[in-house]
Amino acid sequence: MPTPTLPQPPFFTIPNINNLRDAALLPGGLPIKNTNNKKVRPGLLFRSAEPSQLPPSGWHTLSSLGIARVFDLRSKPEVEKGWKGTRTGKPGGGCDSEQHANGDVDVDVRPRWIQDLEAAGLKRHWVPVFEESDYSPARLAERYVKYMDESVDGFVQAYADILRHAGPAFGEILRYLAQVPAAAGEQRDGEGPSGEQPERLGALVHCTAGKDRTGIFFGVLFAFLGVEDEAIAAEYNLTETGLGHMRDEIVERLSKAPGFREYMIKNHGEGLSEEEIAEFGRKAAFRMSGARKESMLGSLELLRREYGGAEGYLRKVVGLTDRELERLRRALVVDAD
Repeated sequence: MPTPTLPQPPFFTIPNINNLRDAALLPGGLPIKNTNNKKVRPGLLFRSAEPSQLPPSGWHTLSSLGIARVFDLRSKPEVEKGWKGTRTGKPGGGCDSEQHANGDVDVDVRPRWIQDLEAAGLKRHWVPVFEESDYSPARLAERYVKYMDESVDGFVQAYADILRHAGPAFGEILRYLAQVPAAAGEQRDGEGPSGEQPERLGALVHCTAGKDRTGIFFGVLFAFLGVEDEAIAAEYNLTETGLGHMRDEIVERLSKAPGFREYMIKNHGEGLSEEEIAEFGRKAAFRMSGARKESMLGSLELLRREYGGAEGYLRKVVGLTDRELERLRRALVVDAD
C-alpha cells in the first residue's frame, strides 16, 4: 500500500492505513458558533479507512497518538473480506484452515490484526451500521443507484439510509466519548472510561474508506456541538485528499463489482457499446468515490428537516439522555486559545 504525502496536520502518514486524521484539526480548526471562542477538542476524535493491514508497529504508532479505542462501523462481510490474511503452513496450528493435496494448509490469520491491536494496548469495538446481508450483488445494485447521480441527491438519499440504521452504532461511540474527562484533566463523577489512562483516551472511528458512514458520524457529532455547516463540509471533503492517491484503484475496483456492472447495463446499456458503458461506469464510480462538500451540506439539511437537527437525532434515534448530551459537550468543546 503506498504511503502518500499529505498535509500534516490534520493527516498522519502511517504505512498501510489511509485517510487517517484528527478530525478536529481542519486548517483553522472547528470553531463552535455562538460561543466565546470555543472549538472542538483536538487529540481525541480520529478517523480513517480500514486499518486491518497495519503491522504491530503501526498499532503502536496509533497508540502513541493517544488512541485508546477503535470503533469499526463495517458490516460482517466487509470485515471478513477486508484482508485475505492467509499463509501456507502445516496442519495442527489450531487455526481455521483449508487442507491442500500436498499436506500444506492455508491458515486463516485474519484475527491477527485484532491481536496486534490489543497487544498495543488498544480496544476494538465492532459497531456495524449494516450488520449482515446488505452487500449482496442485488443489494449493491440498489445502493449504486443512490450514489451514481451527477447531482448530490443520491448521496443525500444514501446518507439518509445510514442515519436510519446507525442509532445503536453511533450510540456506543458517543457514550464512550461522553465518559471522557473534560480537558485539562478535569474528571467528572470521579473517573473517565474504565481502564484508560488520562493521556490516552482518543477514539478512532472507521468504516472501509473512512468516507460515508464515518463521515456521517462526524457530521452529526459536529453539528450537535455547534460547528458551522461549511466547516463540517470542509472537514468531510478532506477525504478526497486522504484517498486521492488511491482513487484510480478505488474506481477500478468499483467498476468491476458485479452489482455495479448489473446496474450500468440495466440503466445505461441500451444502444451503447461496451466502451461507452465502461466510460459511463468510470465516471459514476469516480463520483461514488468522492466526498463533495455539497453531499454533506445536503445531509445536514436533511438532518434538520427529518429530525429537527443533530440533537433531535441523538435523542430520537440514538437514544442519548440529557446527561449524556451535556457530558459530550463538556468532553469535546474546549477554549480556542
